[in-house]
Order: sequence, then C-alpha cells, then structure tokens
Amino acid sequence: MGKLHHPKAKQGRHIPAPLIEPDNKLFHNHPIFCLRYLHKDYNVESCSPSDRASLIRQMANLSQLSWDEIKQSGRHGMGSEKINRKSIRVSFPQEITPDVEDFLALRYSGNKAFIGFRNRYIFHMIYIDSDFSVYKH
Repeated sequence: MGKLHHPKAKQGRHIPAPLIEPDNKLFHNHPIFCLRYLHKDYNVESCSPSDRASLIRQMANLSQLSWDEIKQSGRHGMGSEKINRKSIRVSFPQEITPDVEDFLALRYSGNKAFIGFRNRYIFHMIYIDSDFSVYKH
C-alpha cells in the first residue's frame, strides 16, 4: 500500500483557503447562506431547539436546489415569497441600507420564515421569524 504525500505549505502554519470566484459555475446558481447580519432580536438564539433543527434541515435542503428551482416552487415549502421593505414591521440592522427594497422569505418548520435578501448566489439572512411578527403573513 502506498504512502500519502501531502503538498508542502506555501506560507506559514496556516494556509488561506482559495478564493471562490463569483462566476464559478459550481456555485453561482445554488444558495449559500450568510448569517452575518442577523437581527439581534430575530436570530438563532430566539428559536426553540426544534426550530433550530428545522431551520438547519431546510437550509441544507435548499442548498441542494438551484435558485431557479426555488423560484419555481410554491411560496410555502421549498419556494420563496417576495416581501417589500415597507411590509417589515421591525427595525433593520444598521448594515441594511435603504437600497435593499425587497426581501425574500424562505420557509422552515411549517410556515415559519427566515427573511433576507439575495446578492447573486448568497442569501443574507436578516430575520428568523419564529413567532410570525416580522411581517404580516
């Protein structure tokens, strides 16, 4: 049985991960979820343990679909619903600028939603609406 030869490090102890180019066909049409801008009152901590598990399962399921498949699905289940900025009942994190006019609601755990916006292939999650208070459902 042969030995495995590991490539030599190119710099220091920690080698940076390769950049993912935005036009890389491998990634460009499947959602990648970013939780960096979650609202302080509508985040993972505001969910029950079972809702957290449902949210993770749904994110994993959605990541296997293309954005086109998500658009073609109904608004409940694996689909999305467009939400106008004016329909949001709660404050916006300071990072969300006024030029973000529309949001997408994606479902988890029945009709509960997580709301954010899409920038190319990245879905920036802003709210986890576990109590149906972020917008009128």
